Amino acid sequence: MIKKIFKKILGKDRGAIDNFVTSLKPEIKNFKTVLDVGSYHGDFIAEILRYNAALSIHAFEPFKESFDFINERFAKNTRLKLHHAAVSDIKGMAILNINAFKETNSLLESENVDKNINLLTKQQSTEKVEVINLDEYCNKNGIDFIDLIKIDTQGNSFNVLKGLDRMLTGKKINYLYVEAEFTEIYKNEKLFSEIELLMRSYDYSIVKIYNLNYINKKQLGWCDVLFSPKNM
Repeated sequence: MIKKIFKKILGKDRGAIDNFVTSLKPEIKNFKTVLDVGSYHGDFIAEILRYNAALSIHAFEPFKESFDFINERFAKNTRLKLHHAAVSDIKGMAILNINAFKETNSLLESENVDKNINLLTKQQSTEKVEVINLDEYCNKNGIDFIDLIKIDTQGNSFNVLKGLDRMLTGKKINYLYVEAEFTEIYKNEKLFSEIELLMRSYDYSIVKIYNLNYINKKQLGWCDVLFSPKNM
C-alpha cells in the first residue's frame, strides 16, 4: 500500500534514477569529488559510478538499516567513504524520525499534509544519530573543492546548506543538486523560496529544476533543483 501511494503521487517508481546524472554525463568523467547527503540505498552512488568509476565519493546516511545496506552493496569500493551520520548546520546528536516509508525519514517531525502524504510520513519509531557539519568535515578531510553534492534530507536541505557556508562563500562547489519542498511536509522546514534566496546570497543560480511533484492537482509538493555559481 505505502509503495503504491508513493508511486501514485510521483507518477513513477521512486527507484528510478534521476535524469540529471545523465544530463551531466559529459562533465562527470572529469569530476574528482562527489558528496551524497542522504544516500538511502545508494542508487545515486551506483549511477554516477557508471560514468566515472575513479570518483572519490563521501556518502552520509543516518538510518542504520539503510547505512548497513549501502555498506554491503559497495563493500568492494575502496573509494567510497560512507558515514553513519546525519548532516545539518550543527554537530552533535539528534533524533531521527523513522517513518512508514523509510525514504521519508527526517530529523524534522512530519507535518499534517493530506491522507496520502501522511501515510508515507507517519512516524513509527526514532533513532539517536550523530549530526555533522560539512564545512568542518571538508576541513578535516582536506576537501578544498566539490564537483557535485546531492542533498536529499527530507526537509533539512536549508540547514545542510547553512553548514556549507565556507565552501559556498569561496565558490568551492561546482554543482549542488538539492531537494526542495513547496509545501511544508516537515514541521518548520524552509521551503523552495527560502532555499533559492539563500543560494542567491552566495551568488549561486538555478541551472534546472527536475522531478516537479504535486501533492494534488492544485498544490505543488516538491522538486529537485540544480544550482551552480553564476558566471562559471
